[in-house]
Amino acid sequence: MKQRIPKSREARLVECETHLYFLWDARRQFHQEYDRYKQLATELRVLVGDHKPARRLLLSMMKEFGFSYEVQPPPPPFDKQAIPMVGWRDDPRHLAIVRQLEAAYGDEVKLNEVLEAQAAMRRPVPFEEYVERALAVYIAPYDYSFRDLVLAIAQQIGSGHEDSSVEAPLVQMANTSIGNQESHVAVLVQFADLVLEVGALFLGHVTEHHGYSPKYYRDDAAQPAHAADSHQQASPAGSCR
Repeated sequence: MKQRIPKSREARLVECETHLYFLWDARRQFHQEYDRYKQLATELRVLVGDHKPARRLLLSMMKEFGFSYEVQPPPPPFDKQAIPMVGWRDDPRHLAIVRQLEAAYGDEVKLNEVLEAQAAMRRPVPFEEYVERALAVYIAPYDYSFRDLVLAIAQQIGSGHEDSSVEAPLVQMANTSIGNQESHVAVLVQFADLVLEVGALFLGHVTEHHGYSPKYYRDDAAQPAHAADSHQQASPAGSCR
């Protein structure tokens, strides 16, 4: 075993910004080069998806620097719905709501009462919990959290690893489209936008409160400083959807 030297917190912060920039750049190029989704998955694995929590670079840096972010429940027209979590179909509260909705069919007053009860289950979800437990994809009978999906793509068909076989649900996702994209890619891209949004806010936080001097995210924490010179750029670091 060769001796290993721990990285300083400052060095890891620089690396976090660098990987956010790599993610941003892959996202910027995605519309012209579809296979950039492989790079998106690999960078997302580094930032939020590794098996070991200490290796989830953005999440661990957020903890160390005391930065938090909550993902809000969906806006109208879905303002009666909570953020779905892995295993929600087996949640007794959800099952009860489903039964009540079925019983209220045709009764507008009763239906509104049930929908209000459903809306009471809404809550903001802390970003780390969202990554770990929010439902990204359901392929019967399998739930994929966002971390599950990132790992499946990154480790089986990503830019750092290509397995000789892939999970059957991943093949099913590839055969299902959302818009003009394979379903697993469409969800991955949306998640990358969220991670870029959170990452940009985090970099703004450490710049303002901890004296960090950004290498890429200068002037405007919403995007790398030279983004205005880029053609066909993505939305600035995943602006709020």
